[in-house]
Amino acid sequence: MLVFLAAFAAIFGYFLATGIRQTEERLVERSSAAAQVVSSNAFWIAEVAHQTLRRVDAALGPAMSGSIDDLGPVLEGLPSVTQVYIIDAQARTIYSTVDGADAVSVADRDYFLAVRDGAPFYTSPLLVSRLTGERIFVFSKRVEREREFAGAIMVSFPESLLQDLWQNLDFEESSTISLVRTDGQLIARFPQTEGPVDLSQTPLFTEHFNKAPTGTYTSERSPVDGVARVVSYRQVPGSNIIAIASVGSAQTWANFNGAVVAVFIIVSPIVLGLVLGCAWIVRLLYRDAAQARALQASLEANTMLFREIHHRVKNNLQSVQSLVRMQDIPQAAKLDLQSRFAAMAAMHEHIYKHDRYEDIDAHDFIPAVVDEVLAAYGCDAAVNYEVAHIPVDRDHATPLALLLSELVTNACKYAFADGGGTITIGLRRGENGRAKLTVRDSGGGIEAERDAGSSMGMRLIKGVVAQMDGTHTFRNEGGTVFEADIALSTSVRKG
Repeated sequence: MLVFLAAFAAIFGYFLATGIRQTEERLVERSSAAAQVVSSNAFWIAEVAHQTLRRVDAALGPAMSGSIDDLGPVLEGLPSVTQVYIIDAQARTIYSTVDGADAVSVADRDYFLAVRDGAPFYTSPLLVSRLTGERIFVFSKRVEREREFAGAIMVSFPESLLQDLWQNLDFEESSTISLVRTDGQLIARFPQTEGPVDLSQTPLFTEHFNKAPTGTYTSERSPVDGVARVVSYRQVPGSNIIAIASVGSAQTWANFNGAVVAVFIIVSPIVLGLVLGCAWIVRLLYRDAAQARALQASLEANTMLFREIHHRVKNNLQSVQSLVRMQDIPQAAKLDLQSRFAAMAAMHEHIYKHDRYEDIDAHDFIPAVVDEVLAAYGCDAAVNYEVAHIPVDRDHATPLALLLSELVTNACKYAFADGGGTITIGLRRGENGRAKLTVRDSGGGIEAERDAGSSMGMRLIKGVVAQMDGTHTFRNEGGTVFEADIALSTSVRKG
């Protein structure tokens, strides 16, 4: 009983540790997947902004005199939340998608000063629009004419753009998504912060981002709101933007702890019942072990019986072959019978040698049958096998063996009557679980009257092909070519 209780404690501890690890992994997987989604959307936002900036610059022309008619097609198709501004070198508004922009100066804004001072592009941190009062972030481009600074083009997006993405991720309230510049300045976040935030001295930058542009770590206390989260970050390709997804872990761990307590409450009385039933269980185990040994012995006996049956059938078929050889019948008929009996004997021998009483591997089965047929017929033809590993069930093994026997015998009888040749046998998978059988010889080809004849061999071929729910054709192509579409399992029907 003490051993049992110790084992129970060990198992419970194992599952507890496993649950903790799996919970951690789920939090990491969820935050990593969300960071990938945020990164993809951030890449799209940045790409839209930069493409728009370039197209607007081109539409302005050498004299920066582009009209609204020129800019209309360029701005067509932009998201409705996107705003575009064009200013000259003195920060005077040339064009804006927002009314009243000419009444507000941006001469002191970083996104203007940076491009004025030589930056080709600039991404702003989180700002508050002087026109609308919205929280926004801006992409700007330096405009040059004759290698002189001529102004700037700005594309702005509202921070609320992240809200729809956050909702699509099905996050709980404590989880967040953010865009941050590589210098630590917050670009956008949802849920929103009280204002701009500098994250350059947080663990994200002091410990993690400097080591790898992509990663995941656990934050016991967020520098923004103090909430514990699992944080995943990815630098957006081709930009100075870092996409961040932070999954709140407090509720997840609270749910896990509650589940552990509930399991413990449920399991405690069960442990008592298990202890009381320990002796009874041991008794059942002994009885089941005895039954298992009996079943195993019965299985071995049945296997031996099956093997013996197939062995005896093979011996009987070989005896029949010997009797056929002793009969005073035409030599051609005698060889035909011997090859057919050889095919069936080879099938039974293959089954008991490989202990395959359900499905047989055609890759091994077909060569075993064909080699026996050639030996029985006394034919020295060379055989090339191109046989795939396809299962043949026991109901189709005999028809397949007889079909191969008849085809190989015909090749020896008609194609190689004057000497040896080459037979190529192929089997590959067809459609709907069926198989494609091809038997090709290097003889002179099949005669039309023999193809359409009613000889025993042709009747046998038609019969076994029909038995395998198949169709077949003969044709001349450098010799006789037989092709058949057949089923090798009772579960397969004609397509």
